Amino acid sequence: MKQKAEVQTKKMFSDFLRDNPTFLYDNPDILENLYLPHSTGSAISLVERQVSLLRERNSELRSRLNILNSKAEENELLLAKTQSLILKLLDANSLSKLAKNLLTGLQDDFSIEFCSLILFGEKQKISGARFVNYDQAEKEIASILKTGILCGAVRDNELKFLFGKEGPSVGSIAAIVIKLDTPLAVLSIGHRDANFYTPATGTMFLSYLGNVLNRLLGSFIALKEASN
Repeated sequence: MKQKAEVQTKKMFSDFLRDNPTFLYDNPDILENLYLPHSTGSAISLVERQVSLLRERNSELRSRLNILNSKAEENELLLAKTQSLILKLLDANSLSKLAKNLLTGLQDDFSIEFCSLILFGEKQKISGARFVNYDQAEKEIASILKTGILCGAVRDNELKFLFGKEGPSVGSIAAIVIKLDTPLAVLSIGHRDANFYTPATGTMFLSYLGNVLNRLLGSFIALKEASN
């Protein structure tokens, strides 16, 4: 039964190609995937070898194109999420609202499980953020304050300082110091995987976000000082 079906299929294709003699010429994408040995006896002809190499090259180029398309889609999605987050930050009319929009945006839009915003200065009631004395921060997270931006695994005491009771669940972090003339805050994001954030991790997004927060945090702090 199967053999009879194969014979019928071959006859159908043969009849189709006889009735449409230019079909393969008009559809080179099909032709390039067909195996058409060049009759030269026992040796493989140069033409056949060249066609084989061209097909391999074509397959490689298609794979690269698919990767580029995938990366382009990822970058487009990241840009859209970043723009949305920036707009939420710009809409904030208070320091408390700014902190809330920042942390919820990172968690909801970027699926970041662990987020921390530590502000330097006198204690205030800010939802989601925490105020600490800068001298205390220098003792606990000196490496982050010194480098300005850091990606990778850090010590347990640093995780505890940054993320509090969630610290033991964090395997690696990406952190940036928010500052104008002086340090204003530290923004940290964390992941359970100890190898998720490494020194080789790209920091373009974090640096861009840090530059935006430099201006916004600075303006709210300057406004508060002026009101005092």
